[in-house]
Amino acid sequence: MRLDDLKFFKRVAELGSLSAAGREFGLSPSAASSRLSNLEKELGSQLVARTTRRTGLTEAGQVFLRHTSNALGEMDRARALIDAAEDTPRGMLRMSLNVFFGRKHILPYLPEFRQLYPELRLEVDMTDRIVDLVAEGYDMAIRGAPLPDSSLIARKLGGNPRVLCASPEYIARKGAPKTPDDLRNHDCVGFDPMPVWYFEGPEGEIGYHLEDPVISGDSGDFAYDAAIYGLGLTVKSLAHVWEDLRDGNLVAVMENYPISRTGNIYAVYPPAKFIPPKVTALVDFLISKYGRPAYWETEYREK
Repeated sequence: MRLDDLKFFKRVAELGSLSAAGREFGLSPSAASSRLSNLEKELGSQLVARTTRRTGLTEAGQVFLRHTSNALGEMDRARALIDAAEDTPRGMLRMSLNVFFGRKHILPYLPEFRQLYPELRLEVDMTDRIVDLVAEGYDMAIRGAPLPDSSLIARKLGGNPRVLCASPEYIARKGAPKTPDDLRNHDCVGFDPMPVWYFEGPEGEIGYHLEDPVISGDSGDFAYDAAIYGLGLTVKSLAHVWEDLRDGNLVAVMENYPISRTGNIYAVYPPAKFIPPKVTALVDFLISKYGRPAYWETEYREK
């Protein structure tokens, strides 16, 4: 059964005339009649009652028209979605990025992305604040933290494991902790959104409360800088510190007690019938650059 046969039958029903539908399809009266007859033979049922005065649908024809109309409507919608998805990305792409991730893992790749899609303009808002994508008019956001709106669409860009780390100078001065209990004798760098450090121990999860950090702040970049300058131990995402671990600027400690309650890095965007090509283009591009698993999850061990 050909798609054109379904369209032809639908027009016969809409026009109430076999010859009129035939003219629209460039068919002679005999060819139009033959096309309809072949469709009826394939279905094994008469669809149209034809007389010299009028053309009307049989009961079977009415049933077939209803389902044919639904099927053709779905085909039209599918074609529209595919056409939209294949459109060249253009216009403004407005995105919210976590500060460190945007600087380390997105901005370096944007020149190449812009060469691929010169008709696309970018507006970047770097903030550690969890934005409301819909209310604030963002096309997408990239986050490594749970998002409050579960209706958002999310695509994983990479894992987001965390490590406890410090500078080599700090380790030389204070030694390396072996267990969470040892942290009581160490200087810890606090980060307000993370008042408790959770570790996976031999007997389950262990929580260490940072009740008296040597220094604390409300920025992930602050905690990173404090660790680099030798102020103490801190918990950081591998995506943030993988190069420092690889190059020896930071040292991972207590690896027998890995950080628990970690997640992934996601690209998130509002739900829609189809995802705008500009969003899909950037997410696919970033995934191609990061790899599976993402390079920050493995390359920090390469010396």
